[in-house]
Amino acid sequence: MSGYKYIKIPPPGRMAMEHCRVSALLHNIFARCRTGDKAARVVICYQLDDVAEELRQMSHLLPAELSPLHLLAAERTITDAEFRYVFVYRENRPAIFFYFQLYTITSRNFELEGSKTLARNLLNLFLDVKKARVLVLGNALRNGATACCYDPGLVQLSDVVDAAIAVADRLADSDSANAIILSPLPKASAADVRTLTGAGYTAPWDDCVMEMEVLPSWQCLDDYMGALTRKYKTRARKILESVSELSVVLMSAAEQEQYGEDMQRLFQQVVDKQSFTLSRSGAAYLSALNDVYGDDFEVWGYFHGEQLAGFFTGIITEDKYEIYYVGVDSDMNDKYSIYFHMLFKGLERAIELGRAKLCLGRTSLDAKASLGARPQETGYRIKWRHIPDVAIGWLSRYFAATDGRWKQRNPLKAVAEPIE
Repeated sequence: MSGYKYIKIPPPGRMAMEHCRVSALLHNIFARCRTGDKAARVVICYQLDDVAEELRQMSHLLPAELSPLHLLAAERTITDAEFRYVFVYRENRPAIFFYFQLYTITSRNFELEGSKTLARNLLNLFLDVKKARVLVLGNALRNGATACCYDPGLVQLSDVVDAAIAVADRLADSDSANAIILSPLPKASAADVRTLTGAGYTAPWDDCVMEMEVLPSWQCLDDYMGALTRKYKTRARKILESVSELSVVLMSAAEQEQYGEDMQRLFQQVVDKQSFTLSRSGAAYLSALNDVYGDDFEVWGYFHGEQLAGFFTGIITEDKYEIYYVGVDSDMNDKYSIYFHMLFKGLERAIELGRAKLCLGRTSLDAKASLGARPQETGYRIKWRHIPDVAIGWLSRYFAATDGRWKQRNPLKAVAEPIE
């Protein structure tokens, strides 16, 4: 099979030196399993086609984000990433599945216009000469997406954490990764977090996403408006009225195809303003998600006549409505406050669909706080590898400052903020 690595764990005295660390750790993990001490093996593949049988065997355990349909959509359309599919076997059956993405980072991933010349030049030199690589457990483009699954009849959760550490190190070695980012593991305990810390993983800056609780008493957007303080109700009305010259419509698949180039252009305008962009996958990825989610994926378009001025995508899950990709024309946004309206539209959809939460991502925190959203820690952990301390310090400060200056707002009457 193409792009395929197979690691068999031999008896301890005969371990191949190349795989000694991951093999020894996994051997110890499975020695603690309640089914007894039997040899484990690890299979690493680079293409989804090579893991069809393993995914079939674990199909009853796979969450939606790790289904073959979702994985294939990412592999085909996130063109600036490489993929690693890892299975840890126990008793000749796949016991754990890990999904990794690998990105190459250069200075073009950063917005450095406001940085000091010396710092910018040092970062340019390090990134563009060394071509830094970042290994991510899970889909880096989806906050909170499940990154692994396991068979509880074969392994325990603590074993999954240990295996994640060992496998990530093995991949980082073979792929020359300069950083490993582990997304939150399912139901990880305080002891698991200590294990990660002991393995060199830290949270060097506060990384959060904004979420908003949708109260059961809100049956329509007017109910939410009635719960606002006078100050924020006035602001909300102004925003809602600002798009009176625009048409806000749910775009069909045919309309998404028709306006595909415009969507890519509008998405790119937003990306170009971000302080850091991991991937520039746009319209193609959105089209694939539309096929994957079906009726649980929405694209709302803002039209000025026949011109597409902006759009946002919504993902509907069992208990959440998530505003995902956004694209907007800068000049139109300045005139019509389109982005702010998108937040209200997303809240309206969450209310209409009876979802308990509105998920809003990690950018524009102040605008989302003014809606009523609050920060939630992502739980991501990072391990640096072969990076100078001065570069680590600069990167930590840079990412810590990417959210800009904002403060928690309390627009609802029940938790109203003091009058300024």
